[in-house]
Amino acid sequence: MNRPELPKNLEVYIQSLDEQGRATYISGYFEFHQTRLKFDAIGMEGYGGPNIAATLSDETLNGLRGIGLNHEEIDELITALQRKIMEGEAHMQLRKEETPQSKNPEEK
Repeated sequence: MNRPELPKNLEVYIQSLDEQGRATYISGYFEFHQTRLKFDAIGMEGYGGPNIAATLSDETLNGLRGIGLNHEEIDELITALQRKIMEGEAHMQLRKEETPQSKNPEEK
């Protein structure tokens, strides 16, 4: 069985990863039809290999409906988003966490 080709007009950017045991909490955004929208996901290690479950906020879902996507097309987009993360097609743009030392390095 062949997998459908990933959409060329979908770019995924991961901004944070928080590993907690066998789960990794992921947040970021994706660009689709010249629109930037946020997502959250959880990555889980399992017996069948890793899995990604992405969730979209009501605001993001409304944004997708606003560009004309129906329920089925949104589900397909979520699947493509998850595949991009799983297949290494997401861009890593991790935000730097501010530490007390990084706020003002001259105060040591």
